[in-house]
Amino acid sequence: MVKPTARTVPPAPRPPAAGPTPAPQPEFIDDDQELVLEELTREQVLNWRNRAATDHQLVFDHIDRHGELSAQRLFTRVFVAPVQRLASLGHLDLGYTSWQQT
Repeated sequence: MVKPTARTVPPAPRPPAAGPTPAPQPEFIDDDQELVLEELTREQVLNWRNRAATDHQLVFDHIDRHGELSAQRLFTRVFVAPVQRLASLGHLDLGYTSWQQT
């Protein structure tokens, strides 16, 4: 005796997945404005930290303008130390080679 096989139906095609939702753009940030850490809201501090994570030059500019202690308070000491260490190693300059081709 042959058992009847169940008919399989392929699943319906799914609509293409939408790409990641772009993050809302922060308000215009005036980098020339005087920065007072005590007056920053939590969201502003997080915005500064997120921007610094993608652009380390913000950390160096902050150090030049307000001092290293202020940068450590704003971006955290744990973040500032490796940024400074990596910059001093010279690993960020990908156009430099220490060997010559003969």
